[in-house]
Amino acid sequence: MPEEAFRHRVWVQLEPVLRASTAIDEYLQAATDLAGGLIEVSGSYSLSASLYGNLTTVASSDRAAWEADQVEFDTKAGPCVEALRDGAVHGAIDLGSERRWPAWTAVAGLLGFVTAAGVPAEIAGGHRLALNLYAPVPGVFDDETLRRATVFAEEVARTVPGAVRLFAADERASQLEQALASRTTIDQALGVLMAQNSCSADEAFGILRRASQSRNVKLRDVAALIIERFTGHPAAESPPFRT
Repeated sequence: MPEEAFRHRVWVQLEPVLRASTAIDEYLQAATDLAGGLIEVSGSYSLSASLYGNLTTVASSDRAAWEADQVEFDTKAGPCVEALRDGAVHGAIDLGSERRWPAWTAVAGLLGFVTAAGVPAEIAGGHRLALNLYAPVPGVFDDETLRRATVFAEEVARTVPGAVRLFAADERASQLEQALASRTTIDQALGVLMAQNSCSADEAFGILRRASQSRNVKLRDVAALIIERFTGHPAAESPPFRT
């Protein structure tokens, strides 16, 4: 398949999981779960990155891939480390004969892997993502497979900055919606207190605040209790928040 056609195929599968995800780690896990089918090699896959100066696996298809990665990070040696640090591509690594990273190759072999590869991809801002590939049979990570792996890693890396912004915006919207819901409940409670005590809005708010402080309960929760106690009904829900 031509590269651009394959790149489009990758995006067609990434786009719906990006829309369905609610956090960056959820998205990266969903993307990693797609790797084997798109790269067309039955194996184990992981995505790694450098976060706050520490190398870490951000998503993995299974426990074995995660454990193999951790040996690299602990020893600071391996194809994933070099992919993240230097942008180096390491393909078709024969774990039986590989001598550059003895601790990693030994553990990866014990985990049942025979061959492996590490592919970097640039993220905006000078950061990198690394796709790590492991397989229990030899000879599967040929040039064509590595080409597909590289395109897949590049497409995931390309979407990361936008995904981060999207999920941050969703979080801010959620926080704003919660704040508006709290405000609605508090306003209802103030109306109840003003009617019951024949007082002003400021005086009603003072009553509500003192009750919150004395009980060590959130203002919104006290307001909801007041509404239910005096009306016999729970606080009315606020209308849906729309951006």
